[in-house]
Amino acid sequence: MAQPRATGPDFHPYLWAPGAEATAAKHGLSPSHVIRFDANLPALPAPLSAPARIALTQRGEYPEGSYRALREAAADYAGSDPDEVVVDAGADGLIGLVARAYLGPGLRAVVERPTYPLYAIASRIEGATVDEAESDLAALETAARGAAVLWICNPGNPSGRLAEPSEIARLADALPETLVCVDEAYFEYCGESVAQAARSRQNLVVIRTLSKAFGLAGLRVGYAVASAPVARTLTERRAPAPIATAAAFLASAALRDPGAAGAEAAAAREERERVRAALLMGGLEAPVTHTNFVVVKTTEAPALAAGLERRGLIVRAYPDALRITVRSPSEDDLILAALAIEAPRSSRRSATVLADGLRVSLTLDGNGRAAVTTGDEARDARLEARALEAGWDLEVVADAPADAAKIDAALAQAEAQAGGGRY
Repeated sequence: MAQPRATGPDFHPYLWAPGAEATAAKHGLSPSHVIRFDANLPALPAPLSAPARIALTQRGEYPEGSYRALREAAADYAGSDPDEVVVDAGADGLIGLVARAYLGPGLRAVVERPTYPLYAIASRIEGATVDEAESDLAALETAARGAAVLWICNPGNPSGRLAEPSEIARLADALPETLVCVDEAYFEYCGESVAQAARSRQNLVVIRTLSKAFGLAGLRVGYAVASAPVARTLTERRAPAPIATAAAFLASAALRDPGAAGAEAAAAREERERVRAALLMGGLEAPVTHTNFVVVKTTEAPALAAGLERRGLIVRAYPDALRITVRSPSEDDLILAALAIEAPRSSRRSATVLADGLRVSLTLDGNGRAAVTTGDEARDARLEARALEAGWDLEVVADAPADAAKIDAALAQAEAQAGGGRY
């Protein structure tokens, strides 16, 4: 019998968290009332930068293999040259590509403890061994001596801590035989980057994604910045055409006009600080973060997360911490209320209405992002267009096709509660 190549020691595949329907069934809830605060994604997708019909025009053709337009757009956004940019199917595709190019049996990788699990998974898939070190640059430098790859998430996940880019560049210089791969998935929430240093070094790669502030997680587009020789090596080992034609087109347009991503990041930073202030006032330990999530340090994290889940509020639990992605002010207030914490007033007018089989989450001072699924495509499109025109952030979720009167009533209630009058 044919056997797959052996993985590195302690390999375990990536496990996805249960979705809203599974959580609802587990606790006897309406699926529309389950809200996810665990994925570190914006609450709502970005508006498409072009009509879907235009984006799908070339759906019968293979993508342009060099992704020249996408690389040029990413280079302009990152302040680099197109030949210093590598693209792949999301940051995860680039993580796998780096592992494929620089790791294998008999080689060693080093990861922070704790961190995003895919770094270790991708390393072990290639047959490498993986060592862990404390999430501290001095400890990582010591642990990575002789290693083939050092993985760093900056700002960190799940810590939210930010290491100075100059210190990461110094670390790379101190480890000339080790490829230092820095995942900057949360770059837009902090504005700090080591990408410029990567352009002139042969052992430093920076990975970014359009899944976070850009709100395009479902398109699976990521890019990396490296010196031209390193970028060429990675591109040569990349799978042919890993990004769909439509996804590359829409991602290029988003990178060319990043204002929506900037507005999303600014709103998330403001909301992050509001929620963190509430947690601190509530007597909880909530360290500074530089991402789109807050962290609560507590040994009661697993029990607290289980209690929130029973209410339909899904957060990420670790043995000694909760990680909570910020969403709209009214949705975040549901978390705070469940923790018996009084929420400080938000500068944005927001409300969440839970009706029978229906949820309406509305922020009047939004960025025109909307996701409406009520079972009537024409009505969904009208409501999304209305939100875009009004500058609302709007999510309407129905468990089953809902009648117009019920939706109109819930939306009117949300607008009244948010302070905007009747819809």
